[in-house]
Amino acid sequence: MTTVTYETPPAEAMELRQRIDGRWLIVTVSGELDLATAPRLEAALDVPELPGGRTHVAVDAAGLEFCDSTGVNVLVRAWKRLRALHGQLVLLHVPGPLRERMSWMGLDKMLSLRETLPDRAVITVRGPAWERAAALPEDA
Repeated sequence: MTTVTYETPPAEAMELRQRIDGRWLIVTVSGELDLATAPRLEAALDVPELPGGRTHVAVDAAGLEFCDSTGVNVLVRAWKRLRALHGQLVLLHVPGPLRERMSWMGLDKMLSLRETLPDRAVITVRGPAWERAAALPEDA
C-alpha cells in the first residue's frame, strides 16, 4: 500500500496582495503558482468574495516565477466566471515563459495579456475618499 503525503507549501512559495483601482480589483501574485498554491489564488478570484461586488479583475503576474497547468486552469476558470457576469479578467505583466505557454495553448487569443489596465473614463467625484469609492458607477 502506497501512502501519499501532502505538505502545505511554505507561505513564501506564493505571495498574494490585493488593491482597488477604480472599478478594478488588482491581485498581485508572486512566487510559484502550482498545484500546492493554486487554491489560494482560486479563493482570491472567487466571484462571490470579490470586494464591492467587482467583476473587473486584473492579475499582476510580474513577480510570478513559475506557473504550471493548475495555475493556468485557475486563471481560465476565473475568466469564465467573470465573463458570465459581463466582467473582465486581465493579466498584467505576464512573464515571457508563461506568455509563451499561453500562446502555444491559444489562450492569448482568449485571455487579455496586457502591460496596463484597459483605458477607462476619468471620473471626478468630490468628497472624502470613502465617499468617492462608494460613488463610482459599476461601469466607470
